[in-house]
Amino acid sequence: MEQSIFVAILMITGAYYWFARLPEWTYYAQRESYQSGGFYRHHFIRAITSDHGWQGVVSLVFLFAGLLNWWWMAIPAGFFMILHALYTGKVFRRKVWKVPLHWTARAWRLAITQGIVLVLEWMILCWWFPAGIMLAVWLSLWNVILALWLSWPLEWMIQHQFKHKAKTRLRELQVLHQLRVIGITGSYGKTSSKYILGSVLSAKFDVLFTPGSFNTPMGICRVINEQLSGHHEVFVAEMGARHRKDIQELVQLVEPSYGLITSVGPAHLETLGSLDNIAHTKFDLARGVSTEGIMVVNGDNIYCVKEAKTLSRDVLFYGFQAAQHLSAYAEQVCVEDRETAFTLVLVGDIKIRCKTRLLGRHNVQNIVGAALLARRMGLSPEELEQGIASIQPVEHRLQLIDPGTGILVIDDAFNSNPEGAAAALEVLSQFSSYRKWIVTPGMVELGSQSKEVHRAFGRQIAAVCDEVILVGKLNTQSLLAGLADAEFPVAQVHTFQSLGEAQKFLPSLLRAGDVVLFENDLPDHLEQ
Repeated sequence: MEQSIFVAILMITGAYYWFARLPEWTYYAQRESYQSGGFYRHHFIRAITSDHGWQGVVSLVFLFAGLLNWWWMAIPAGFFMILHALYTGKVFRRKVWKVPLHWTARAWRLAITQGIVLVLEWMILCWWFPAGIMLAVWLSLWNVILALWLSWPLEWMIQHQFKHKAKTRLRELQVLHQLRVIGITGSYGKTSSKYILGSVLSAKFDVLFTPGSFNTPMGICRVINEQLSGHHEVFVAEMGARHRKDIQELVQLVEPSYGLITSVGPAHLETLGSLDNIAHTKFDLARGVSTEGIMVVNGDNIYCVKEAKTLSRDVLFYGFQAAQHLSAYAEQVCVEDRETAFTLVLVGDIKIRCKTRLLGRHNVQNIVGAALLARRMGLSPEELEQGIASIQPVEHRLQLIDPGTGILVIDDAFNSNPEGAAAALEVLSQFSSYRKWIVTPGMVELGSQSKEVHRAFGRQIAAVCDEVILVGKLNTQSLLAGLADAEFPVAQVHTFQSLGEAQKFLPSLLRAGDVVLFENDLPDHLEQ
């Protein structure tokens, strides 16, 4: 009888704790795109050594209490566990998340799978080892990973249906309405180039491009199935890759006739392993575009040029300034703090004097690549000039914001790679008459190079900025080491636990005549 009461208390306590923590665990899995590897690296290890670690101790207390017939231990230990569940659940619900949990159909399926795994573990333990029943709750973090594995076949079938529908729709529109499909990828610059190309092509065609950072199979499928119509003449699909064969999957889905590769660099080095793997993965786009189609590649990027030589097809190279292998480049570039003017040179074709509101020399390069492809797709010089002039700053990508207070903001929150960060600092340096601030948590997914890259980034910051705000714990020590290398004044470095905390203090720190660069913004679980 005492054992039955003991087990009942364990199950009630465990169920309550599991339900209280379920939204948090599901949220982190959702933020990692339901990838078990990302959940393990970015949440599991941190949780098991912090707030979840103590639960193992409580589980062992329950275990030994059962083995020693100390049934009374169930009451205080269970009470303590429920209090902790109440506290952690309250913290999760009250926190203002940058991207909140969305209870999508997939999130519910994952939650149900976690529940089934827990119940099965309880059934086994109740039969064989009742005193260890709380161990199943302690294994809840493992159960998230197990649930992701177990639910994969069902998710694959559901995704297969969406992909088949999207692929069929694309083929029908290509045949019936002569729809042109363009794929864009790169370690950095692909989202900006997508918006630039879409704006330029809109001077002649009815264009649909994937919004925001919709660059995964399901994101692209959703755009095709819900937005692509017969009146569209061009569809531009941004293609992201965190793992090998990701681009292959997207190429098979959209079957592009045109392609643009913006760069190869150490973004997603953590999951792709090496720059050679990154280059090969990105150039799966070039291998997927038919030889009759047009492939445009960044000719200033040494990794792009090297990988292009392995192809059995021709490509068109573009760059920032004249070189023998380039089909397009820019000259007479005049970069100001709020506008950029340059001459677009399409070799053997035309020269056009252009102006753009986009900041940074790297954006001029992005425009050159888009213009080269647009010209080969039939745009006239006048349409090119008109399209380039109409390009609007991309939200969160070197977006200049002037609230009228005398303080300027450069929002580069969606830029998370070494080359992009360096380009942002170059833009910041052009505001010569301003006191220059940077707010940054650093970058992610740089693998074994992370400490070295962030130390170098710290030295770059010291060469440009007057005041520095570092956010979170992930990269702060490496950034501080780089600042110290450059003998940057310690009094001008400020550290905060989160971006929200930094933003609360910023108004008291800034004054008229300041310009502040927000360089990257980590997801909530990586900022901790």
